[in-house]
Amino acid sequence: MKLKRLSDKGLVESQKRGYFDEHLATFYSLAYGEPYLYEDKYLLYSDSASRSVSITLFALDKECGSVEERITCFKELTSYFKPDKVTITSPSRLPSCVDDFACLKEYKDKDYQINLGQFDENLEGGSYKSLRYHVNHAKRCGYSLSVGKALTPAHINIIAHFLEKSRNYESWDYQLYLGLSEYISKFASPRFFNVFSNSLLIGFDVVDALGDVIAAPLGFYLDYLSISDFLVYEEILYAKKQGYKILDIGWGCNIPGLEDFKIKWKAAPRFRVYMQVFDKSLK
Repeated sequence: MKLKRLSDKGLVESQKRGYFDEHLATFYSLAYGEPYLYEDKYLLYSDSASRSVSITLFALDKECGSVEERITCFKELTSYFKPDKVTITSPSRLPSCVDDFACLKEYKDKDYQINLGQFDENLEGGSYKSLRYHVNHAKRCGYSLSVGKALTPAHINIIAHFLEKSRNYESWDYQLYLGLSEYISKFASPRFFNVFSNSLLIGFDVVDALGDVIAAPLGFYLDYLSISDFLVYEEILYAKKQGYKILDIGWGCNIPGLEDFKIKWKAAPRFRVYMQVFDKSLK
């Protein structure tokens, strides 16, 4: 087994090899623990405090590999780290039981991406009618955009309001949110795309880059109309100007309204994602 502990430099180098938001190595390492690279192909994070391992079975070289290879990866890493809990994200479902581990939870999702070369930023034509309406509404509201790297009390206030609206978050969601300050300050590429109404911060997206892909894995908003449409449009303009080919706007999260929103912005589901949580104590 070839296993490499990643330095901060190694994290950035691995992230540059990635191609959608599961490969934001600098982001996920802060949430899930010490970062490693298995066989120069699969990213994983070991959290010794909670005796857990998170494994991303989407290969950095875009060659997915076989189900047997992914199972071998699972077995070798659990044998090495000896965790009690393992979280897997994979392009295909793993068996419900692997060695001493049994699947506790299972999610099926899709990752949505916008092909920037095929997107008309002028929003002309009948197929862009709905997008024109929402973007023009945001313009009439007087929203403005600022791109920055400072996490302020206003950002924290918005995250708190966002969390208050739903009780359905998993522990890894909270880990990601609580790690934002270190992530945005420690690494060069991530940015906040901030939306203001007059001088009031009303929402923001977290944006990062992976090669020719720009990704927006997280967004937090107050209850203002068309704010998410405004942000996606501004991110498209920014990405096209900077020469990116793809805007990755993340998972559908099995929420009908969220998936409809992504499709409205001409995003296509490029990757099927399976998430499984395995627990050693269940078998």
